[in-house]
Amino acid sequence: MAYEADVVDGEERGPVGTALSDLAGAVAPAREAVEVCRERAASDPAAAHRQELATALHDLADRLSAAGDHKEALASEREAARTFAALSGEDPEFFRPDLARSLASMADKTAATGDRTTAVLFARQALQLQREVVKGTPPAGVPELAAMLSSLATHLAADGELAEALTHAEEAAGLYGRLAAEDREAFLPAYATVLSDVSSHRAALGDLSGAVSAGLKAVAHRRVLAALEPAEFHPELAIALADLAARLNRAGEPDEGLSVAEEAIALLRELVPGAPVLRPTLAGALGALAQNLADTGSPARALPVAREGVDLWRLLAEENSGAHLPDLARALRGLGKLRGMNGDDEGAVDTAREAVATYRAPASENPRAFAEDVVHAVGDLARALARTGDHAAAAEAYAECAAEFAEAHPVTARRLGVERSVFLLGCPDPLPSEGVRALVSFLGRDAGLEAGDGPDLVTVRARRALRAHGDRREVREAWEAETQGPAPDWLSLPAATLEAVSTWMFAPDWPASRDLWSRYADTLGGEEAATALEELALLDPLTAQRHTVLRGLVLDHGVTAAYDPLILSEQLADWVGCESWAESRAYLQDHPRLLQVQPSPDTPLSHVALLDVSRAEGMDAAYRLVEDRDALQAYVERALEAGDGTSLMHAAAIEGQVFEDRLSSFTHAQVSMVLSGAVQGIEPEELAELSPRAPEEIRGRLMREIAGLSVRYAEPHGELWLRMMKALSGTA
Repeated sequence: MAYEADVVDGEERGPVGTALSDLAGAVAPAREAVEVCRERAASDPAAAHRQELATALHDLADRLSAAGDHKEALASEREAARTFAALSGEDPEFFRPDLARSLASMADKTAATGDRTTAVLFARQALQLQREVVKGTPPAGVPELAAMLSSLATHLAADGELAEALTHAEEAAGLYGRLAAEDREAFLPAYATVLSDVSSHRAALGDLSGAVSAGLKAVAHRRVLAALEPAEFHPELAIALADLAARLNRAGEPDEGLSVAEEAIALLRELVPGAPVLRPTLAGALGALAQNLADTGSPARALPVAREGVDLWRLLAEENSGAHLPDLARALRGLGKLRGMNGDDEGAVDTAREAVATYRAPASENPRAFAEDVVHAVGDLARALARTGDHAAAAEAYAECAAEFAEAHPVTARRLGVERSVFLLGCPDPLPSEGVRALVSFLGRDAGLEAGDGPDLVTVRARRALRAHGDRREVREAWEAETQGPAPDWLSLPAATLEAVSTWMFAPDWPASRDLWSRYADTLGGEEAATALEELALLDPLTAQRHTVLRGLVLDHGVTAAYDPLILSEQLADWVGCESWAESRAYLQDHPRLLQVQPSPDTPLSHVALLDVSRAEGMDAAYRLVEDRDALQAYVERALEAGDGTSLMHAAAIEGQVFEDRLSSFTHAQVSMVLSGAVQGIEPEELAELSPRAPEEIRGRLMREIAGLSVRYAEPHGELWLRMMKALSGTA
């Protein structure tokens, strides 16, 4: 696990107070263990010895990571994962859990090197393997599954995939909740942690009520843990309280946030002398308390609290070589706003200038990460200057910052230029006219982003600002003068139309989309809806294009004909994604129209088989095949007796994808092809690679089946049957 080191009494320490020198010392015996295991595996490559080597490599990777050597830790874990992967190929059921854990560790160690995107890929692979583990041994694998869901959520959030991160974090919370109900001591800490993660993800996505709800639960569980073991869990309670205070305020509940923030700070003041690592949490909590005080009508009381927070962040930034400069800049923004609320406009300008200047260093190193913060900070400065009446200086602040980003991050420079123009629209004359001309000039030329740059929020912002400008005539005349052409349709697009089309376009699923069409049929069917879709394409071109096509289908063929294929396709995906066969069967019973669907090529063959057998023999018969291995074997025997290649192919799919019996699956797939007359491409020798790994009972059964077929269908495929038997017997 990656962590930030702290300095206590002149000695650098890890997150639990272990000296980093001790951590480094723990690496040497781990290296020695790896070499011993490597020699043993080289002299005797038995699976047990290679497992010992992989486990030793995994342990070494963890120790290297704890000591801060993330690059070598990743190399060691990579070798462990390769070894576990080879072992898993030989015995999937036994070694799959080890491979899943190693891949999860690979994700953590890859993220520690800064490669967040690749970390997500490894975390996904680990989770997929662990889901397969749980299918085979449900109770034993669930805690590890919950941990991997939580880990993937963390990596997704770090990579900017917040919505998907929330989905996985909530699934992890559900699992940990059930585990904690059975064993509170073992799982309540993890449950509280993942609830805090859910709160963070919901807050980042703008779901403030959901963030508060999850945060309240996290705090409640932290209180229980802190009462049981204060020394261990009081710091986590303090952190959870500080987070909750900030979210309550953002959710419009400053009174509740105030009491929580005060409790957090009181607890942190007790803890910080013995745990300096909590100083950043205290600094953040002071900022939250200041905001709570301001929002409950006490900006004067908030001011000294905010100053204390700024002073602490300033000290932390100095001690940690600027590591906390972004935190300091955010605290300065809050202090500047408070100074303005207390009537100190000049002081607000000075503090806002310092906030912008403080962002300069981190933004120059990573402009993409801090672009949004810089834009907001410059906006704070511009508004503070405007309150002093210096609108020209406010406009110049935007221009200066845009110039700084012109080469480092042109996208941000472009946005700052538009924000300057929008700001001018609200200034005294004659500045609004300058803002109109600048926006028209921006939109009239080729202002679009390069392909792959993402949503063009800046163009949308500029368009909406022009539409909202009070002097419509001035806007039209400026457009005609600048572009030598008529004003575009989007300039007169009603806000209600844009809102209706946006709501429809971003519906959560196809049934909801169909219902929204019915509600807004007149608006969505009108010509202005096409203009709205063109503008929304700036935000999400693929979704807009899909809905443009859908709109045409609805208008040409009606709602039912247009939506039915989409709804059924979505339901098919949901059915395939069911976690258990009982859930799958219930879903199919609730959605019987799925039996009429032609599955897409990417539908798992086991599910294609379920649909076909359900249509032919009923759901009871179909689901017996995936729930009962003996019932599946009886189905195979009937198919062999009847020479039914289609049914045998269905059985092969279920054997491989459900029961992980690869030898039976491959054998019956080849037999199905022979019985169906599709013999080209059959390579019986492929079975020889799988045969040694299968139990003798399975090999014997398959050989008896092939022997019987070779008698009944000797011509014209006698040679194929013989090659299959040789492959299965190991004599090929």
